[in-house]
Amino acid sequence: MNFYLKLFFLVLFSSCFYPEIILAEKFPKLISTKTSKANLRFGPGKNYPVKLVFIKKQIPLVIIDQFDHWRKVLTTKNVTGWIHKSQLTMKHRSIILKPDYLRKKPKLSSKKIAFLDDNVNVSVIKCKIYWCKITLKKRKFSGWYIKKYLWGSNYIIIN
Repeated sequence: MNFYLKLFFLVLFSSCFYPEIILAEKFPKLISTKTSKANLRFGPGKNYPVKLVFIKKQIPLVIIDQFDHWRKVLTTKNVTGWIHKSQLTMKHRSIILKPDYLRKKPKLSSKKIAFLDDNVNVSVIKCKIYWCKITLKKRKFSGWYIKKYLWGSNYIIIN
C-alpha cells in the first residue's frame, strides 16, 4: 500500500477510537437571577404563560437547556421553566443544603469561621473536588464549605 492510502485509513478509523469532544456549553451550568423581578415561563417566549415570578436577585438556578435567547432552568425546589437570558447572570450562587461550619482551609481539621444554617444563599468563588470557597456578603464571611452540602455545586468546573 502506498503512503497516502495508509494515511487515509488511519484518519478514517482513528476517529472511531477517540472520544467525542463535548463542549462545556452542553453541560448544565450553575447561574443566578440578575434582576429583582424575573418571570419563569412554561415555554421559550413571551407568548407562553408565566409559571412563577422571582422577586429577589441572586436566586440560584441551573441551566438545563436553551433555545435562542431563552434558557430552560431548574430551581432549588425542582421546578423547571424558561427564562430570558437577560434576566440571568453567570455568577455562581448556591443554597446551603446541610448545616455545617465554614472553614478557613479546605480541611475538616481547619479552623472554624462560622456555622451556616440550611437555606442560606451564598456566592461560590471556586470549587475543588470536595470543597468550595464561598462568601456571605451580608455577614462578610469567606471560607471553605463541603461541596456536597451546596445545591448545584456539582455543575461548577473544578479549579
